[in-house]
Amino acid sequence: MDGDRPIISIVVPSYNEQENVRRLIEGVRSVLDPITPEYEIIFVSDGSTDETCARVADAHAEDGRIKLIELSRNFGHQLALMAGLDVAAGDAVITMDADLQHPPALIPKLLARWQAGDDVVHAVRERGGGGWLQRSLSAASYRLLRRLCEVDILPNAADFRLLDRRVVLAMRQLRERFRFDRGLVRWLGFRQGEVPYQEGPRLAGRPGYRFGQRVRLLANAVFSLSSRPLAVVGMVGLFISMGTLVYLIAVLAARLLAPERFGVQAGWASTMATILLVGGFQLVAIWLLGQYVGRTYEETKHRPPYIIARGLGFHDPAIPDLYRRKIDLPGPGSSDPPSSP
Repeated sequence: MDGDRPIISIVVPSYNEQENVRRLIEGVRSVLDPITPEYEIIFVSDGSTDETCARVADAHAEDGRIKLIELSRNFGHQLALMAGLDVAAGDAVITMDADLQHPPALIPKLLARWQAGDDVVHAVRERGGGGWLQRSLSAASYRLLRRLCEVDILPNAADFRLLDRRVVLAMRQLRERFRFDRGLVRWLGFRQGEVPYQEGPRLAGRPGYRFGQRVRLLANAVFSLSSRPLAVVGMVGLFISMGTLVYLIAVLAARLLAPERFGVQAGWASTMATILLVGGFQLVAIWLLGQYVGRTYEETKHRPPYIIARGLGFHDPAIPDLYRRKIDLPGPGSSDPPSSP
């Protein structure tokens, strides 16, 4: 990187990652220091309840390029990514997790593809992480997304990617709360490339994504990127209606042509099965409509997608500083006004 060296931003969403903060910083430094000194590492604490923020603050005291955004509560991984992109100043912004399953050693390869002309560089797992069951569920989820979503979802891609500044500015315009960034980045377009990597085991701590959170992320991907489920439900409803119509015509014809044979029929089991089938399908259709309506309702409130409680290392007045001065309040029974800060 000769001439005007670009600023590189590393955005790291973090939830209770106190044991990984120092090791991640050391790993990133080891690969970026030989390339350029002009970089920043932004930790976004997504409502951490451990010493994550304190560990980042200690690192900032040693190196001002280590920065912190502390959200007021847990807003979720995707919104923490949004917060990091909103404050990142780099010409190239790399998002990665704090557990070191996204290896810092891959960063030079991402930068090389960026310098070769790619606006987005995805780090793609050569083999899905986790056990056999988790890999199978992940593969099935990606197949479902590729069939239902209106954008081409990249299989085995994680939230480990490089974004050019133009792409970051475009991402900042996408303010929906129910997000799936892996799909939104593909929806934006631009020139996109891939770099394969082997995902290692989590270094320390507990995984932030549980099964329920993975299901919600999958639902966000489907409902935010496609209205095709509504079309599928409509087609199934039409098929049931056509089958019912054919059945009624057949029953009517039988009664007219052979009333002595079809005059008395028990038919209780088949009637109840049909009612339960149609009723169950209607409940599923109502639930599906409710998902779209509920998400639309949440978006129309226009609430901010996240709230920043404190920041460290930023000069933006909109980001409150981590270190605030205290006001000396008068003691009990004193009539003196409080002193100025």
